[in-house]
Amino acid sequence: MQQNTELVRALAAQILCGTEPFPFGICTFSEVQSCLDCRAAQRLPAKAASVLCCLFPYYTGDWPQRNISRYAMVSDYHRIAGEYLERFCEALSAHFPDQSFAWFTDNSPIREVSAAFHAGLGRQGKNGLLLHPVYGSYVFIGEVVTDLALLSDRPLDPPDCIGCGKCQRICPQGALQPDGSIDLDRCRSHITQKKGDLSDEEIAQIRAGGLIWGCDLCNDVCPMNRDARRLTPVPEFLTSVQPVFDEQLAQEMLKDRAFNYRGKKTILRNIALLHDGE
Repeated sequence: MQQNTELVRALAAQILCGTEPFPFGICTFSEVQSCLDCRAAQRLPAKAASVLCCLFPYYTGDWPQRNISRYAMVSDYHRIAGEYLERFCEALSAHFPDQSFAWFTDNSPIREVSAAFHAGLGRQGKNGLLLHPVYGSYVFIGEVVTDLALLSDRPLDPPDCIGCGKCQRICPQGALQPDGSIDLDRCRSHITQKKGDLSDEEIAQIRAGGLIWGCDLCNDVCPMNRDARRLTPVPEFLTSVQPVFDEQLAQEMLKDRAFNYRGKKTILRNIALLHDGE
């Protein structure tokens, strides 16, 4: 098992890297086997044993003039992370032809924050996000589930954030609950992603936030993010930054952005709302 684990880590360092290796860790599948009910669960290996977790940092600078959340300023992470993980799975399959490997990101049956936590990649914030020691919460999470048994990493010590509660207090509608759950109906980021007509209160929230997609407030105030604004090592993110979107750019770049899953009507509606509210 030791030899296999070392080989997997070597492959990860070789493939899951840009200007430097991306954060990588391993946990056992049994630690996260309370899976989410989604169609992607059909791709899980029958005898899943290990979860290989990788973080894809996305911070590209402060960009105070931006009108969109930082994570949406860069190319669609589903595609970028998927390309890296696909190459990783191909390399793993070449070295372990009798084993199964399935990659996921976002649309995953795995509770990704929990998996990354158990893989030693960060602490759990009260805003529900993973807090990496170097990149903070400015990370996307991807994972490969395999039936290959490997040695796992340990959670960081201490396991939790400092518990200051700033993220909960800054949330404009109190979406971040004391028990760590999130009331999506109160979440400003979730409101920007809703289809169809919005209530007057929801429109007011989008205008107050000033972003056409997402919300960065809980990230911005987190003390554990204060020194975590290290530029992403993912070259595809660095070369695709677009901090300000108007109607034309939103339509032209739709296919390559994280907001494409909602189609153009939602993002164009939000752009119009902010324009009309000026």
